[in-house]
Amino acid sequence: MSGSNTTQSQSSSSPTSSRDLNLVDVLFSSALDGEFVRDQLAGTYKKYDHASDSQAADSIEANKARFPIDSAHLLELRRREMQAIRTAESGDVQAGIDQLSQVISDCPHYASAYNNRAQAYRLQNKEAQALADLDQAIRYAQDKMILGQAFTQKAIILRGQGDQDAAYYNFTQGAKCGNEVAQVAAPKENPYGKLCGRIVAEAMRQLVVPGNKQ
Repeated sequence: MSGSNTTQSQSSSSPTSSRDLNLVDVLFSSALDGEFVRDQLAGTYKKYDHASDSQAADSIEANKARFPIDSAHLLELRRREMQAIRTAESGDVQAGIDQLSQVISDCPHYASAYNNRAQAYRLQNKEAQALADLDQAIRYAQDKMILGQAFTQKAIILRGQGDQDAAYYNFTQGAKCGNEVAQVAAPKENPYGKLCGRIVAEAMRQLVVPGNKQ
């Protein structure tokens, strides 16, 4: 989880999550890749519409002017946010969520609190709530690090649900914002590279396996 600074820099953050790095390893060794190729070849794959995410990613500078937070209020928000994070990390995840909800109620455009509450929801396996919070974090982000974390968390959830095109887009956006997990994942997730690789591999297999004729 991570705190943030809005008028100065949303930069109070924990190191790259080892949990998310491990999730990336698991996801990319799963059967989802084969399902993606099957759907592409069958013509049933639904391309992700990322227009709203793209518009949000372009709005960082606009958000700074549209949703200003004065320094004193920002310091108080960060203090309460960090207390909520400590509560969740101590094992009382629901209490941490409740505290983050209070922060959000006090300042509905404070992106970092949405980002951290989404991570807490992920710990409870509440993916719908996490995705809703990540959309809000992307919408209100005023810092590339917070934006990158939100895109990356969103990508991991979507990848786990099998929505590979959406995951690829969000990993790519997270990587552009400098998120280390996304920078590892995005090249692996490229759907068109994977599709071409599978087609070539299958063609080579048919050439070398005796009796394998179309």
